[in-house]
Amino acid sequence: MHNQFCLKANLGISPLFHKPAKGRRTAFPFLTLFLVLGGADSIIAQAAPAVSEINGEAGYAGGTMDGSEGNNFNATITLPVSHSFGFQADTLYSRIGAGDFYGGAGHFFWRDPDIGLIGLAGGYLYRSGVDTFQLGPEAQYYIGQFTLGAFAGIGQINYANAEPFIDTNPTRFIGRVSVDYYPIKDLRAGVSYTTAFGDNLGRAELEYQTPIRGLALTAEAAKGDHGYDHLLFGVRYYFGSKKALRDRQRQDDPPGFMQQVLQGLGLYGAEYNQKGNAYLQSQGVSSGGYSSYGESDEMNNFFNPPITAP
Repeated sequence: MHNQFCLKANLGISPLFHKPAKGRRTAFPFLTLFLVLGGADSIIAQAAPAVSEINGEAGYAGGTMDGSEGNNFNATITLPVSHSFGFQADTLYSRIGAGDFYGGAGHFFWRDPDIGLIGLAGGYLYRSGVDTFQLGPEAQYYIGQFTLGAFAGIGQINYANAEPFIDTNPTRFIGRVSVDYYPIKDLRAGVSYTTAFGDNLGRAELEYQTPIRGLALTAEAAKGDHGYDHLLFGVRYYFGSKKALRDRQRQDDPPGFMQQVLQGLGLYGAEYNQKGNAYLQSQGVSSGGYSSYGESDEMNNFFNPPITAP
């Protein structure tokens, strides 16, 4: 008993954190994460680093996105800040239909590769006529072949033009939960649920790291409210030491954030388009309409007709 007390004291853990009474649940894994963040220095000293080395990735994914052709290019770099903390920067360029999207994101996080990750992530995305951002805490918990993930924060979208049928400057809750499974160390199968701006999205992913060092193949399918869907196939290259995919994603490169920001805008854009087209029909407009992720020039002309000389 004396030895157990001394061990708890040496770890910086109060003996108040004793075994719970029978029938009472405990959130021990999450408590452990907060204890580490709160200053259990002896635990931190024994853990593997948050980021094993400077590393990064570059990728492409293409297919259909809400009825339009989508081509997405992304890159990340991940840096160790200290033994237990890291920072990741993400960039994204997407060409969806006739629209060009540019964005960037940052993550600051604590991570123990044997336990999980807790951090803060934020990202901003822009295209002509609309911009959006998301910000909030994110977390991962590692259980053998499974990785559990979560995000809870806020997001905002700002369309350049006000419309009578939808809020064009919404600020609302963004939430995501995910489960990734690694049947083998170089294959990841994931599912996630996201709620963004009052709309819902389900997504499934596959990623396989090939025998070629750093090269992975990806596939992703999603279905959401207001008819939103996308189907993407891609390729990804990881920079850094040779290691299994699961080890890369727990020791080096956390998931990027910009895809979530882009798809949040696309999901709300599907609602925007659906309600916009219904409104036009109610006004007797039979041609033209709202296109993917925003408004067409014809709609601008309808709501803001050009001034002609008398």
